[in-house]
Amino acid sequence: MTRIFIFLSLIIFTQHLYSQCNGRYSSEIFSSVNVTEVEYTDVYDLNIFNTGLDMDVYVPDGDTEQNRPVIIFAHGGTFIAGTKTDAPIVELCEAFAKRGYVTASIQYRLTSPLLLTDSLHMVETVLEAVSDAKAAIRYFRKDYSLNNNFGIDPDQIYIGGYSAGAVIADHIGYFNDLSIAPNYISSVVNSSLIGGLNGNSGNSGFSSDVKGVINIAGALTSTVHMDINDVPIVSVQATDDATLPYYCDHALQVSYMLTCCGAGSMHDVANNLGLYNALHTFQSGGHSMPISQMANITVPFISDFIFTTLDCYQSTNDLVNYNSKVNIYPNPSLNFVNISSKDLISKVQIFDLMGRAIYSKDFEKFNVLIDLESAINGIYNLVLHTEKELSTHILIKK
Repeated sequence: MTRIFIFLSLIIFTQHLYSQCNGRYSSEIFSSVNVTEVEYTDVYDLNIFNTGLDMDVYVPDGDTEQNRPVIIFAHGGTFIAGTKTDAPIVELCEAFAKRGYVTASIQYRLTSPLLLTDSLHMVETVLEAVSDAKAAIRYFRKDYSLNNNFGIDPDQIYIGGYSAGAVIADHIGYFNDLSIAPNYISSVVNSSLIGGLNGNSGNSGFSSDVKGVINIAGALTSTVHMDINDVPIVSVQATDDATLPYYCDHALQVSYMLTCCGAGSMHDVANNLGLYNALHTFQSGGHSMPISQMANITVPFISDFIFTTLDCYQSTNDLVNYNSKVNIYPNPSLNFVNISSKDLISKVQIFDLMGRAIYSKDFEKFNVLIDLESAINGIYNLVLHTEKELSTHILIKK
């Protein structure tokens, strides 16, 4: 009788979790999307043939929700190439719009490949692109204040991208204190070229803040910019990325290029600071590995994490607390489960409701990733061993 009571309680608990965001955002619930091109600023031009800076805004076809989170994506291309219609960015925008988000793919200013080796110019180029992306963020808040054409929640705007686009996203999320920046970078930021931390690309008077960062094979100039008050981050990158380093090194593996720090270093710092984060590491595959596995790994992994940061999830679920001792997320999960602990994790065990072990592995990490893809949907007991204690948790695979 006790086992039946526990089982029924867990079923009720599961149904509560599934309904917390009205069935939205965790998986695709729309079959198609509508795309609208808008000019988000006319302060700068994309090039001499294309005036202003545009973005494509994706909304779920037939959706009537008027309070939707927004994810803005920026394309890759080493700041010398790429467009808002690049296939990986279109795939990201469509995948998340079909989950119920409003998404956007932005243009931003590029530079000449002849100037790649000019470090100061490349700093200026990155900061110009960051300025442009911040104007896109402000565009949505400005539109919301006027008529909310896209049915958004202005307090839930995320920034993300692939490669150079992820570099932009990382700097929007974490480059926000000039007191710890080198003097030459501070002088560029404060120059008329950039116009300060918020940039001068337009839509002034509105916030450029974001709720989280999506980092796909990107990097930050230095992890010193990250601090305990920063926003959550989710990353996907291969350790053998030769374009942007997984740890701190020169971009393109060329000594005269700028140094930067990829997902490995950024998440080590995030873990040490206690920032809410999730990292999926490919052991091989290079810079393009995350986009080659977009549908199988990259999108589901990012989706699972971002879902746990949404207001609708947080307001009805106490499984995730950015400052708690142990975080298990997402829960429920489609495939991947992250476990982070302020104490060193030594072992993770997962048992079904009959007490049979379906997973057992030893670790010496503060943050681990569990792949449940082969597990059947259902409710499990997770036993977490840390250096200081043993704890049990309910885990749901959906």
